[in-house]
Amino acid sequence: MILKSIFEYLNTRIDMRFGVEVEDIITEKTTAGHEIKGVVLKSGESIHAANVVIAPGRDGSVWLGQILKKRRLKLQNNQVDIGVRVETSDIVMREINEHLYEGKFIFNTSVGTRVRTFCSNPSGHVVVENHSGIMAANGHSFKDPRLGSRNTNFALLVSHKFTDPFDKPNEYAREICKRANDLSGGGVIVQKYGDIIRGRRSTAGRIKEGFLEPTLPEAVPGDLGLVLPYNTMKSLVEMMEALEKVTPGIASEHTLFYGVEAKFYSARPKLTENLETEIVGLFCGGDGAGITRGLAQAGAAGVHIARSIAERL
Repeated sequence: MILKSIFEYLNTRIDMRFGVEVEDIITEKTTAGHEIKGVVLKSGESIHAANVVIAPGRDGSVWLGQILKKRRLKLQNNQVDIGVRVETSDIVMREINEHLYEGKFIFNTSVGTRVRTFCSNPSGHVVVENHSGIMAANGHSFKDPRLGSRNTNFALLVSHKFTDPFDKPNEYAREICKRANDLSGGGVIVQKYGDIIRGRRSTAGRIKEGFLEPTLPEAVPGDLGLVLPYNTMKSLVEMMEALEKVTPGIASEHTLFYGVEAKFYSARPKLTENLETEIVGLFCGGDGAGITRGLAQAGAAGVHIARSIAERL
């Protein structure tokens, strides 16, 4: 009933816009702080509203941070995950793939970092992911097995938590991705694990001589040691040594590392239990606001915000 009343209200009170970019929000300073008054579109047009919901997605997290910092609101975020996309054979990962929907492994390293596996794709493909012009590694698999490969890929991510005064973890990760882009001519780097252990770059010849056929043929053979920080690379190697005890063969010299893969944590504003910011009438939800890390949770956040607004109507 609450959602139905919202939809009826929207149909009569709100001018719906699609494919329109928002430039900024309109706020009014009060004795208690700030109050929302609407939004400003990229075209310069202003739309006035008593309640505004911002759910910009991960790529919009920087924009959200900028408009909130402009109003001197503090954001909480000092973590980012940086690592690689690992590719090995289905044979090596067969036991894990058969018994676990997606194996989740976490390892605490000798340098104080935490490494985790993420997004495993049996018989999948490594792909390039575009983060607003920054190219990073990722992976996917097909529902139809005829479209798949003979390889399994998964992310190996090192969590980086920074202390004051540094407060730009996402920018830090983007710069590392850009370094890989520069060295690979705009894409991602691929390197054999054996070459990483030997401290040498991979070449097209050595990749071809390996037992694995890369599922991302456009990846450029190179040296991830020129890209990833020392502690990050050391953490990845320690994790591979630990995984070797769980699934023998994973730390083979033929295993491939694609880099860089990064998972950005959006800056999160201070929120009430109704997901309302310190600006009265401004609500934030979804991944871009640092509230959630997935579709289901983002959808639940949207419903919760909608109910909160409906109670004010």
